Amino acid sequence: MVVKRLRKEDRRVQLLEVARGIVRQQGTEVLTLGYLAERANVTKPIPYDHFGDREGLLMALYQDYSDRQLAKFRETLAVDSKTLEKTIRFFSAAYIDCAITAGPETGPIAAALSGSRALQTFREACVAECADCLRTALSPFIVLKGVQGEAVLTAIIGAADALSTAAGNGALARNIAEDMLSGAMTGVLETYVNSTK
Repeated sequence: MVVKRLRKEDRRVQLLEVARGIVRQQGTEVLTLGYLAERANVTKPIPYDHFGDREGLLMALYQDYSDRQLAKFRETLAVDSKTLEKTIRFFSAAYIDCAITAGPETGPIAAALSGSRALQTFREACVAECADCLRTALSPFIVLKGVQGEAVLTAIIGAADALSTAAGNGALARNIAEDMLSGAMTGVLETYVNSTK
């Protein structure tokens, strides 16, 4: 086997792309570092050098998605939206767009992260980062505090994950997913505001 020499960061990008393709075509169950090496046409030590083990590979796949998602949020929410309604719309569009762009394999990768406590903790940290981004975007309009504020973020991220997975799989049209997420966010935020009066 002839392995094309790539810079380490370029090789990592290539391996992640091949791994996403494996998940898309065959599911997460078949994703091993040995199989990734075979499909990427590299020697077995190369994926191990990049990811350590299967958990490391799953975390890298989800981290790549999470990083792209957060970059998209920050870019979208940096626009001076001036109103809560526009902020909700921008967030909804960015969340759904990121899932569609990432592809249908994102849902199975997220599900595979529940396979161990380390993976679950990692995913929770990624979700918390997303929630912090949303909290900051909402702060000019609504300050989320305490247990109820955390419950708001949990509800919104849960709805966003479910709707973006459906849109990413093609089960829901983008505009319907965005409208439903915007509506869910509006309802949850109104409930929070009313409960804190």
